[in-house]
Amino acid sequence: MSADLLIHATLTVSGDSALLTAADARIKALLVEEIFEGGFEEHHGDDALSYDFKVRGGVPFPAFAQASQEFPQLEVVAEWVNLAAGRRGRARMVDGKIVDHTEDPIVTGGADTANRYFQVAADATLQLAFAVVRRSRSSWSGYVLNHERDALFQVKRDGEAIELMVTEGAAEWAANWSLRGVDGAVTAQRFVPPQSLDGDLYRELERLAQDFVAEWIWLRDAPAAETAIERDRYGRYGYTVSDANVRVARLQRMRGDADMHQALVYSTLDAGDDWIRVVLQRCWA
Repeated sequence: MSADLLIHATLTVSGDSALLTAADARIKALLVEEIFEGGFEEHHGDDALSYDFKVRGGVPFPAFAQASQEFPQLEVVAEWVNLAAGRRGRARMVDGKIVDHTEDPIVTGGADTANRYFQVAADATLQLAFAVVRRSRSSWSGYVLNHERDALFQVKRDGEAIELMVTEGAAEWAANWSLRGVDGAVTAQRFVPPQSLDGDLYRELERLAQDFVAEWIWLRDAPAAETAIERDRYGRYGYTVSDANVRVARLQRMRGDADMHQALVYSTLDAGDDWIRVVLQRCWA
């Protein structure tokens, strides 16, 4: 069966910590009775249980629905990505009932996040990360962030002439930098007044940013129930928690067999696009 049919789902159970051990045992007993193709990994913390599924054909939701009914004091949050169907979704369950549900198409094409870059310090502090999309022969746009701020950006290059523009929280270009060559002198200025983004470009980049964050990043100010596992694992590994942080599972996959306390650089940039990293590091970062 094609790997494209793989569904990735994470189910997180949170609530009264005194009930989590019993709930975990019951969920595992129910999963034994389920028929599904694939497997799951456990990433449990003191305040929540997390089950990371990679399956084909369907996620064993009935087991969690039954456990939710048996432990009504606990909340189950399911998040999934179904590439075959081109859909991603999130559902919240209490007492065996769905109380909140959203499902959206996966953004592809212009907002593809395959062209990305990460630079992470030894203590897991996010120094630079971005996703970039080529829009024309001389224009690229994307989303960039570090441990304390983020921005939408657009960079244009005509020979040695390079211009970088970024936002600062609104749908408008707030600042730009001009360079003569990647390693050349930098001239910075602020737009007064700021320049509005084209509406279609803004919506495209916002979708890119949302998908990028959902897949790779957890935020310190997100609800505690949604980040309990990440906070617990950051604490156990001695990592520094910042405003924006890379998900531990993503860090581990990017590191491979490398020491988890060494600095990390991970890139899927096209060979000809690495100059964009240099520009962002010199100017925005």
